[in-house]
Amino acid sequence: MKVPCSPILALSFALTGASPAEEASGSIAPGTAWETPFYEVDSGVAGPVFLLTGGVHGDEPAGTAAAEQIRHWPLKKGKLIVVPRVNQLALEAKMRRLPGLMGEAGDLNRHFPKTAGPEETASPLAAALWDFAKKVQPDWHIDLHEGEAIHREDSSSVGSSIIFESGEPDDLFFTHALAAVNASIDDPEHLFVALSRSGPADGSFARATRERLGATTAIFETTSSAYLPAIRVRQHRLMIHRILTNLDMIGIGPDDLIFEREDDSRIAVAIYVGPGVFGSGPDELTGMLARHSDQFQGRIIGPGEVKSASLDQFDVVIFPGGSGSKQAEGLGEKGREVVRDFIADGGGYLGICGGCYLACENFSWSLKVLDARTKSSKWRRGITDLELHFDESALSALGLESSHAVVRYANGPVMEAAHSPDIPDFSTLAVFKTETAENGTPAGIQIDSPAILTGTFGDGRVVGISPHPEQSDSLRKIVPKLIEWSAGRDLTGLSR
Repeated sequence: MKVPCSPILALSFALTGASPAEEASGSIAPGTAWETPFYEVDSGVAGPVFLLTGGVHGDEPAGTAAAEQIRHWPLKKGKLIVVPRVNQLALEAKMRRLPGLMGEAGDLNRHFPKTAGPEETASPLAAALWDFAKKVQPDWHIDLHEGEAIHREDSSSVGSSIIFESGEPDDLFFTHALAAVNASIDDPEHLFVALSRSGPADGSFARATRERLGATTAIFETTSSAYLPAIRVRQHRLMIHRILTNLDMIGIGPDDLIFEREDDSRIAVAIYVGPGVFGSGPDELTGMLARHSDQFQGRIIGPGEVKSASLDQFDVVIFPGGSGSKQAEGLGEKGREVVRDFIADGGGYLGICGGCYLACENFSWSLKVLDARTKSSKWRRGITDLELHFDESALSALGLESSHAVVRYANGPVMEAAHSPDIPDFSTLAVFKTETAENGTPAGIQIDSPAILTGTFGDGRVVGISPHPEQSDSLRKIVPKLIEWSAGRDLTGLSR
């Protein structure tokens, strides 16, 4: 197993269920079903008290994931107080509202003291949070949320916006936060906007802390339908980072996230979920890692995290299905070089379908870490179930009883040896025994071609998988085994 040697650049794969590496500073609503931890980072130097909350609505997980990462940032001055999982039960149920309640009665973000009303709350959880806020007396309070649609495209949604009550000198901070996040967005129709007329909704946590406690407050909204989780979490980080930088509270970059590995016995796995990744693969993989939490500690990463720091934090990186060329484009030349260096220095790589294309040798954009090339430039062979035959020597290592299996296939690479002088030969664990050849793709070339193969690159190990065992009932169990092998664990029947 590799030894971690640099700050983490990872995002929690279980977006609403991160396991803290250290104990919380305390809890809100202790002893109740709503109990939730808070984390206080005190620089020891006088400065602003900055309250950051996420997970007020249970179906908006990106704010929780961002808060879980931001709470590890070291401070130059002031205090950072983070409540990443405000609405624990709703997050667990993946519901917007408090479980069992409908409409405004179930919307926690309408339960705080209202502008024209007395100082009273509408639920026990809101009461506990309000008591906590009064004790903290924040100078700043930012609440992280997610809209359903981009506001520029659908004015009925607040997605991709900053909601605040206009008033100097606060506006400049939020203008800078908008500039920071918008610098990461190419499409002008997707740019974040300021919604600053009336500010956060009456009865919301952020409005109450502004009106009753005098804090500078805002709600940051990403868009759940427009971006992958890793991108949305980074958008939150970019905005918070700019404000903390302008307050002179931090001196690190927005992607220099610090995470302590919980122990050295588990394999640290990074799952790339950025441009070019789509389908159910990431969900299947993160669910699998969660079910095997005694073996693995998983995180989602995106292109920003890959480019900004070393992957030496992890033992294995997984590139799931999608488009290999789009994944390569998202990484850019710098990101691809980081991944190659990570493997060469002893890291593990597991590429599934699009991630397998990315590993191959024969594309100008590929990583060239696997001595395999595609047999044809025509790749749209079809989506169906195909039969595999496993090498008998690998059955025990993979936990299989039969050499025959059925697997989900979705336009994965049809490969052959590339015979590159710079990359060691691969070993074949399984071959296709049936094929699909739609859309004018050549017939006859898929049968007996490698479906699952292993190889080495420098000091690291590479697994290339053309089909989708993580989406196939009879083969899901082989994925943890292949991760183990790529992490350097020797399994009888799988060669180095």
